[in-house]
Amino acid sequence: MITELAYGPLKAAVDMLTRVLALQLGPSGVRVNAVNPGATQVTDKLDPPVVWEKTRSFTPLKRLGQPLDVAKAVAFLASTDAQFITGANLFVDGGLVHNMGAMNTMFGDMIDDANDYRQVAKSRDFTGKVVLVTGSSSGIGAGIAKLFAVLGAHVVVTARTADNVRKVAKQCHQLSPHKIAPLEVTADLTKSSDLKRVIDETVKTYGKLDVLVNNAGIRSARTLITAPDVMDKWDQLYSLDLRSVLELTHIAIPHLIQSKGTIINISAIGGIAPMSINLVYGPVKSGLDMLTRVLALQLGPKGVRVNTINPGAIQVTEKLEPAEVFDKCSDITPLKRIGQPLDVAKAVAFLASSDAEFITGANLVVDGGMHYNASALTPLLGTDIE
Repeated sequence: MITELAYGPLKAAVDMLTRVLALQLGPSGVRVNAVNPGATQVTDKLDPPVVWEKTRSFTPLKRLGQPLDVAKAVAFLASTDAQFITGANLFVDGGLVHNMGAMNTMFGDMIDDANDYRQVAKSRDFTGKVVLVTGSSSGIGAGIAKLFAVLGAHVVVTARTADNVRKVAKQCHQLSPHKIAPLEVTADLTKSSDLKRVIDETVKTYGKLDVLVNNAGIRSARTLITAPDVMDKWDQLYSLDLRSVLELTHIAIPHLIQSKGTIINISAIGGIAPMSINLVYGPVKSGLDMLTRVLALQLGPKGVRVNTINPGAIQVTEKLEPAEVFDKCSDITPLKRIGQPLDVAKAVAFLASSDAEFITGANLVVDGGMHYNASALTPLLGTDIE
């Protein structure tokens, strides 16, 4: 910001210090993260009022922050739910950062109440909430669906293979404290008719939709510009990883506005840390990250929050292949291990909860700090253009 000649650079220094400490301390089991608040009310009186009103108007969620908003983010990062998150910057600003070009100063609104703090203890209770997780028949998606089942939600399990959908739905049913059987929808999300059917069946069954988790996607593959099938790979990834997300969100929006719901898009560190092998995967995931930010601006005034999770190396199968790549991933990850679907699921549950009610347009990186060292994978994967 133009007015922050001292404050801005100093805070940037804190952010970079956080990242370097994450790299240094991760191998010792110490996680280091930063919370970046926006306009947060720290006094009873807001002076000058015109500045605060302007700040509120530029904030997509149309309110100013409270110390409790920041405190809940700190509590999440300090908890075991964030045990695979280090070196991250978590913005708690109602999406204001995406409108900073229109701002000159910042601060916040509303008054603390003891009951607000007590509600945090109940923030992971999703009883009565309807949660749709795409690509939830395996891997990260299955982990997300199972955690929401444990937390009491009505879960919609959807993917292309009926047997796999049925298997995860059975697991969710067993895990549910209320023994709620999930809705099973077999669908190909590259087909518009199937996208519409997923939403229609969800609303027909439950009457609403509270949480949309856009998880379905194709895993990264080594792609070089000289590859003869480069455009086929582009079309394939774009169709599922980006276009289907936009179309499904478009169909779901009326229901999410009605429920004041939330959208969580599952991206990847490939969207923020360029790697020479990710000619297709990286740009598509980066596009998903930008889609999240623009949707946060458009939907914030309607009470709908939109955020992104960027996982790193996650174990989605029993056997890690190729083993040497995963060994290298573990080695360059400051926390010295590969992530698990539950690591991602816990971050999703946080963003879907009331603890994140002042977070929108954010990228929450769940990678053990790996993206700061991602370039170290390049020699192992190979990038020579033939």
